[in-house]
Amino acid sequence: MKRFEQELDNLKRQVMEMGEVAESMVVWASAALIERDRAAIQQVLTSEPKVDRFQIDIDSEAIRLITVYSPIAKDLRFLLMVVLITSDLELIGDQALNNCEYVELLLSAPPPKPFLDLSRMSEVTHTMVHDALQAFQDEDIDKAQQVLKTDDEVDALNAQTFRDLVTATTVDPDTINQCMTLILLARSLERIADHATNICEEVVYVVQGEDIRHQT
Repeated sequence: MKRFEQELDNLKRQVMEMGEVAESMVVWASAALIERDRAAIQQVLTSEPKVDRFQIDIDSEAIRLITVYSPIAKDLRFLLMVVLITSDLELIGDQALNNCEYVELLLSAPPPKPFLDLSRMSEVTHTMVHDALQAFQDEDIDKAQQVLKTDDEVDALNAQTFRDLVTATTVDPDTINQCMTLILLARSLERIADHATNICEEVVYVVQGEDIRHQT
């Protein structure tokens, strides 16, 4: 079984490599938003196919290991959850790409006024993705639970951003297109946070065998 353990470790490293690319996409998308950095948008575009390729390769390897070794207990849970985690990472990359598309719509106009909550959302969602990956790597239940709690802050910031932007469109109807784009961007950040929480729920299942989805 030593060979099997080595292959599991290698698969875990591949997931972490995929996670590092997805996390970088989140960072670059945030730079594109906050610093109005067009070069960061190109970095996200370049990285998206890499994430897709990782997902295909990792999922194929997980299926192969299940077929060859017929694992049980924690090893089986790990392989099943790897497939879910790669899906979440791929969707995180997609949301980062969406954010860049929204930012491109905003670059032709002056920076929007209701911006502090979006900046904070970008910071928190990046931290959640980073910590979720660390929880996966270390099988750290405490860190996973911390990420799950942080999701409430992102939800609150998303709601506040929505209220601020709706108010802004009432005061200045000429900004309605910009505000609608910012609402979509905030929603995309909130979805990144959701995928980070999914990863943490999957970590809990791998380590403890407890399915905590839909409990909040």
